Amino acid sequence: MIFRLFSILFLLFLLSTGIFAQSINSIKKQKEKSEKEIVYLNKLLKEAMSNKSVSTEKLNILRQKIVESRKLLSVLNQEMKYLQGNIAGNEKRISELESEREAMLDLYAKLVYGSWKKRNKVDKLMFIFSSSDFNQAYNRFKYFQQIQEYSKRQLHLIRQVNDSLNRRNQNLKDLLVQKDAVANTINHRNQELESEQVKENQYMTQLQKKEKEVRKKLQVEMDNRKKLDKELNKLLARQTKKSGSTSSVYKLTPEEKLLSDDFVKNKGKLPWPVAEGFISEKFGVRVHPVHKYVMISNQGVNITTSKNAEVRAVFKGVVSDIGYLSGLHNIVVIRHGSYSTVYPNIVELKVKKNDVVNTKDILGKIAYDEEKGSVLNFQILKDNVRLDPELWLAK
Repeated sequence: MIFRLFSILFLLFLLSTGIFAQSINSIKKQKEKSEKEIVYLNKLLKEAMSNKSVSTEKLNILRQKIVESRKLLSVLNQEMKYLQGNIAGNEKRISELESEREAMLDLYAKLVYGSWKKRNKVDKLMFIFSSSDFNQAYNRFKYFQQIQEYSKRQLHLIRQVNDSLNRRNQNLKDLLVQKDAVANTINHRNQELESEQVKENQYMTQLQKKEKEVRKKLQVEMDNRKKLDKELNKLLARQTKKSGSTSSVYKLTPEEKLLSDDFVKNKGKLPWPVAEGFISEKFGVRVHPVHKYVMISNQGVNITTSKNAEVRAVFKGVVSDIGYLSGLHNIVVIRHGSYSTVYPNIVELKVKKNDVVNTKDILGKIAYDEEKGSVLNFQILKDNVRLDPELWLAK
């Protein structure tokens, strides 16, 4: 009975250890991801701060860093919670194992003492041969044999419990060291977050003091977006007419229909158009980050990335058009059946009209602006309807 109970408890120990390892591994991956993002954002912030003029892009990077810092703190607190839970589990199990060991040692001592009392082989033989019949003699013989085997098994169980206790105690020591390290990291990251929030407030104040300058730059940005919308509508209308359609819907060939279906199947899994970056402005109409009474509209998402970053096709398709606008440089449009992806603000073009491209093929580089940095206004359309790219890109 004790042997079976120990086996079940040992199996539960292995299962709980495996589950804990999976949880910790998942947390560590999240932590590594957030730490990598923060390192990258520090690099972008350093680039942005090298220019002394005020811009909302610097504020966007600061705010994104605060978002990532909070994510990291959340993950660290999860790690702390898991460690505390595992420490408590270890302490409880150690107490149980010690109780089990005491009970086993007590039973083993009684068995040893009983065997010692019957240690004389002559006594054993006399006890067996004094039986009234053969069956009784056999049962007495089996009794001595079972006592000996049970003693050996009990000793084996005690050794297993001791080994398990040693592992648990070492595991507990390791967990306590990890807990202290995580606690120190949480404290350090909390101080950093407080510092970042102070910087954000200070920079917000700077931007608000230069309201006229910021509004003037915003107006230029909104004018550029309107020009891009107008140019895209013109390019798409031309493509639709060329397809033989008499409506606003692009007429697909059988091959384009297959490509269009493939594109839809990859919703939420498309690679980003840049290797590294973050969404600094979301899709749709929203309040300006500084001036709360000003509304801004975005037909795509703004992705802020590093200087000289390469732009990649997010899916296989055909370069259906390449346009040019002052302030937005080259605009590459790639058709994927009914869908189109748009990549404005590109320099050093690597493709030309009618080129067939594959996923992650390089289209060129994002133009760098001393004030705004490198920002790609990435768009996805179905015919002439703008879609939210964030829903299509891999998380």
